[in-house]
Amino acid sequence: MTNAQETRTRRDQLLRSTREAHTRLEELLAGLSEEEQTRPGVTDGWSVKDHLAHLTWWEQRVIRMLAGDPDPISAFPGNPEDEDAINAYVFAQNRDRPLTDVRTAFDASYQQMLHLIATTPDDVFDARHDWISGNADSHYDEHLRMLQSWRERTPGASGAG
Repeated sequence: MTNAQETRTRRDQLLRSTREAHTRLEELLAGLSEEEQTRPGVTDGWSVKDHLAHLTWWEQRVIRMLAGDPDPISAFPGNPEDEDAINAYVFAQNRDRPLTDVRTAFDASYQQMLHLIATTPDDVFDARHDWISGNADSHYDEHLRMLQSWRERTPGASGAG
């Protein structure tokens, strides 16, 4: 198999796994009321909505940086390098946003990420595959596990045990 064929195979696999992970996440979300999606406590003080805003922010970071924009972290106060500090800042910036706004941004970002995976030049895709995946399919799966765990331990959550 040539390098171009290997890249095409990896690209197709990432598109498929990203779509599958996103579908699993959407299936979980479909079973939750608006109140459940905005109730803190999924992880620490985060709600489902906060997890969606978090996923969107990290996707957008990849999308923007691969478009040649500066790293959005550089605009944060104090330019934090610690991932927990970055996540706390993103949480604080999004906690008061309405669920509908967060969902709209999440849905749009997902489509943008699929486009990025499909169209990124092969050399960039090959060099940044793990980073892209870490903010697409792998990141969806990570947060899906958190949300599933929350549903299982939360009495009265839609579909909980």
